[in-house]
Amino acid sequence: MPSPAIYSKTLLFIATASGAPTAILGVTNIGGPNFTRAEIDITTMESTAKEYKPAALSDAGVLTFGLQYSPTNAVHSYIVSQSANTTLGNDRFKITFADNTNWGFTGSFTGFELTAADPSQGILTANCSVRLSGNVNFS
Repeated sequence: MPSPAIYSKTLLFIATASGAPTAILGVTNIGGPNFTRAEIDITTMESTAKEYKPAALSDAGVLTFGLQYSPTNAVHSYIVSQSANTTLGNDRFKITFADNTNWGFTGSFTGFELTAADPSQGILTANCSVRLSGNVNFS
């Protein structure tokens, strides 16, 4: 029986407003999306205990990912420029799992942190974050 772990060949893609989806190479880990819905307190004077109702809108939260950063990689350079850009725009993203399940969403880069894993060996790492906007499409 095959292992239920499908994360070993997970790929992350980005599609800028003007381009086709391109794999983000060197991704070491992915966190999120992390779905939440706010609660609305609907307790009234007639209530015998606190009552809540989930809000109608879901918040997909933040996508985070680690990266083996290469300054000469065009996609990595794009990530840095979008993270530092003061005019935020949404990019399109897709996560493809090993079983070909896809999650698609839009979001804006909100963070890029360079962390030198072993600069003497030329190994650079980075942590990136993307604030999701809108619905996540599951297919």
